[in-house]
Amino acid sequence: MFAHAPLLAFGFANLLMLGWLAAAAAPILIHLWNKRRYREVRFAAMEYLLAALRKNSRRLRIEQLLLLAVRTALVVLLVLAVAQPYFEQLGLPFVAGGRTLKVIVIDGSYSMGYKPTDKTRFDRAKQWAEQIVDDSSQGDAFTLVLMAAPPTVVVGTPAVEPAGFLDEIENLEMPHGGADLPATLALVERICENADAAGLDRSEVYFLTDLGRNTWAPQLGQAEEAEYEARIDHLSNIASLAVLDMGKSESENLAVTSLSSSEPYVTTAREVPLSAQIRNFGRQPQNHQLVELHVDGRRVKESYVDVAPGEDTPVHFSHRFDTPGDHVVELRLGGDLLEVDNHRWLSAPVKEHLRVLCVNGKPGSGPMTGATDYLALALNPDAANPLVEATVEPEVIAESALLERDLGQYDCIFLCNVAQFTSSEARLLESVLNRGGGLVFFLGDQVMPDRYNRELTGEQGIRVLPARLGEIVHEAQYQYRFDPLSYRHPLLDVFEGREQSGLLTTPVYTYYRLEIDPDAKARVALAFDGGDAAIVEEAIGRGRSILVATECSLSSVDPASKNPWTTMPAWPSFVPLVQELLALAVEGQMSQHNVEVGQLLGESLEAVTTRSTVDVIEPSGDRSAVRLALDAGGSRWSYSDTLQSGVYQVDIGAPIDRSEAFAVNVDTRESDLAAIGPDELPRAFSTHRQASLDEADTPSIGQRSGLHKGLLYGVLGLLFFETLLAWRFGRGVQ
Repeated sequence: MFAHAPLLAFGFANLLMLGWLAAAAAPILIHLWNKRRYREVRFAAMEYLLAALRKNSRRLRIEQLLLLAVRTALVVLLVLAVAQPYFEQLGLPFVAGGRTLKVIVIDGSYSMGYKPTDKTRFDRAKQWAEQIVDDSSQGDAFTLVLMAAPPTVVVGTPAVEPAGFLDEIENLEMPHGGADLPATLALVERICENADAAGLDRSEVYFLTDLGRNTWAPQLGQAEEAEYEARIDHLSNIASLAVLDMGKSESENLAVTSLSSSEPYVTTAREVPLSAQIRNFGRQPQNHQLVELHVDGRRVKESYVDVAPGEDTPVHFSHRFDTPGDHVVELRLGGDLLEVDNHRWLSAPVKEHLRVLCVNGKPGSGPMTGATDYLALALNPDAANPLVEATVEPEVIAESALLERDLGQYDCIFLCNVAQFTSSEARLLESVLNRGGGLVFFLGDQVMPDRYNRELTGEQGIRVLPARLGEIVHEAQYQYRFDPLSYRHPLLDVFEGREQSGLLTTPVYTYYRLEIDPDAKARVALAFDGGDAAIVEEAIGRGRSILVATECSLSSVDPASKNPWTTMPAWPSFVPLVQELLALAVEGQMSQHNVEVGQLLGESLEAVTTRSTVDVIEPSGDRSAVRLALDAGGSRWSYSDTLQSGVYQVDIGAPIDRSEAFAVNVDTRESDLAAIGPDELPRAFSTHRQASLDEADTPSIGQRSGLHKGLLYGVLGLLFFETLLAWRFGRGVQ
């Protein structure tokens, strides 16, 4: 249980020195000794002297008592100064003397952007940090840590010059992410452990934070929790820990928590549905809230919503893009006190149509007899209708022409009953995945499993298949059926509840048994009724590879039974299954353009060059140059400083010459402004005060008390005063 520390308490650093207070009795004892009686002998001259003394006895008594008091006070003040008294202000024992390392930790989670007045919590935290520096004694040193995810040591070497350190505080910017308290404590621990090496006597750590529950009540495993508690205990033994609370117990907030399209790819051929969620993180209903849809910076639609406390409200729009290229969709709320999460962006790479390459491993002798004939029709079922604008443009080539094509111009490649792959072809397919493209493999009677396993499963260093090929499974006159595995995989979402679609009754007579590496991240999307995998998929590189265990045509025939491997292409479920395979294969193209704060931006480019320039323009307008590096089959760029939410524009120079947009959004878990109470803090921390944002612009932490110095100055003053009194009183007696 956390116990509140007193705002003001008193103590002594050297308590044993107070034993010397007994020396204060010496002047009193001497005074009493001088007052002892002597044997009186009367003679005439003394009578006149006694008469004069009686007239001034009251004045002399006062003078003696005053001298006694001054001499006693001299001893008391001297002993107290040596004992080093201190005031415990705001929970920290401010000991007189010595040099102190002050570690200032400013909460960088974006909830600190909450703005109840003309300044945000983060701005106020910077003000308090500056005041801590101003209120410190000469010789103290300072370090600065930004508690973010991950945390950053802004000033690691103890700074003894306040001016430069104050500049670092002033230039500090709030990231749009969360905060990692355990990692921050680890950094602070290392800083404090090095205080002795810097010639500093003690350490004080100030946490300037809103005490957000997301930060101060971290969800840790058992081992992590034990390490976390041990670190706090150790840190409290080597430093004084203090918390200045910048938050408020009641904070209302509305946020856009999601923005997405149900379409895995966007073309100019059709309207795109857009869905968003608005969440009320507060305790008050938020009614008639304005929601605006902006496309490329232009407002195109708006709506009004009511959001109950603690609830989500969906918002739906649709939009048709007129031109291909990267377009930016923004959903914008009316303003509230936390501006950061009132926006959400979606970068949509828009194409005139999706380009799909179909590699035919077994050409046919007539219509619908080749390995890709049914597939091409399923990819563009409205090809014969001139009134329907196609969203997919399939192109069929022979397997021998694979190396002749620029695969960078295709969004997805279907490889149907291809016999084998060379190492050059394997590298080419790997580059497709690295650029975010999709690969879909259909097997058949032309496939050489040993060549597949050697070239495509990692044996030669290149892995583009999510599983190895095992033996062929076939039983005469037996039909294998599909098992949807409770429709767990999103590939089968369109089939759930539609058992009459034909998926579950599709006859399969022959297939390859697929062997999945248990250490891989491959997932089984569809299985056979005997338990073998029918469709396996895995995200590899920045793209996705899908392996189907059987044919996508009727061209593979068992020589004994004369049955095709499957009649799936003739089943009504074939067209939606192919469409879903395509959607799954290319979904990474949109997702790689939409990330969260702190995640990496980057992509592989089709041109093998490092001479192109890549400029990243941040939401603030700052421009950064990024270097290209050679990648498998091309070149690659990456950018990691995604600390602010918004749109990052990437300009790629010659010979590629194109511009792309990336949307970076906040993790809305930080939008929940719920804070822990002081009683929930670890015992090692103490809440010094509620740093109200409503108070005057100049905060005050409280000045360090130099009490021992004042006592020594008092001793010096009393020495002069005692000498003056003794001289004055002695002269009066004379």
